[in-house]
Amino acid sequence: MTTPLLIALVSATLINLFSLLWLARVYWKLKRECRVVNNLLQTMTHDVAGLCSAAVSVDNRIVTTAEQLNSLLEKISAFQTNEPDLHPYGMAIEKVRAGASINDLMQTSGLSHDEAALLIRLHGAKS
Repeated sequence: MTTPLLIALVSATLINLFSLLWLARVYWKLKRECRVVNNLLQTMTHDVAGLCSAAVSVDNRIVTTAEQLNSLLEKISAFQTNEPDLHPYGMAIEKVRAGASINDLMQTSGLSHDEAALLIRLHGAKS
């Protein structure tokens, strides 16, 4: 009876040994795959950090460009509102559009008769 018991014990020990070797092999394979996944995760983390940094840089450029654009729009708006003042005949043209006569232009704007007549002809009300 000891022989069958001994055979069963040796068989169980061999099965356990092979199971242990198989589990060790699976463990090392999983550990290797875990390292690969870890490296991939670190690479992706660095990529995301780089993309975030680039996004911040682009956002800063957009803000700067928007500020410059607003400044230019303000300058253009100021230029357009001050345009009659910049033109030497600007005020006289405004008076002509309001219906001033040649004599009014000569007195208020210091224009000659010919200049006043030309401005009325060019900018006066069309009949």
